[in-house]
Amino acid sequence: MTRAPGPHTALEFYPWVTVRFRCRRCRRYADARLARLAEKFGATETIGALVERFNATCPHRPRARDGRYIASGEECGGYCPDLGTTPPPDLPPTMRRFVLIAGDKDDMLPAETAPAERRRRVGGEE
Repeated sequence: MTRAPGPHTALEFYPWVTVRFRCRRCRRYADARLARLAEKFGATETIGALVERFNATCPHRPRARDGRYIASGEECGGYCPDLGTTPPPDLPPTMRRFVLIAGDKDDMLPAETAPAERRRRVGGEE
């Protein structure tokens, strides 16, 4: 069973194909392929460092007149929603386990429709 990834998880040990980034303060989001991130930043880069990079590009960070970012008490709300979860979000449905659904045979719908009742014509030849 795979362990849930955390902020100190390196890309080489990240269990899923897609790395998702979201922001709580604005509607910003990003999805990146794991192989592309490992190629660009190296396989030893941690998820926490990538979240910091995502936060660094936040358009809502305060800036000085010369364009440099100012350190303030307000931080970007960027995070990785897959940290701390164990079932992969990109697992194909055919690879998931069966789920037992509560119910009896009485709760099931009929598999076949009942045969239609034939009506006789009044006054007709048979």
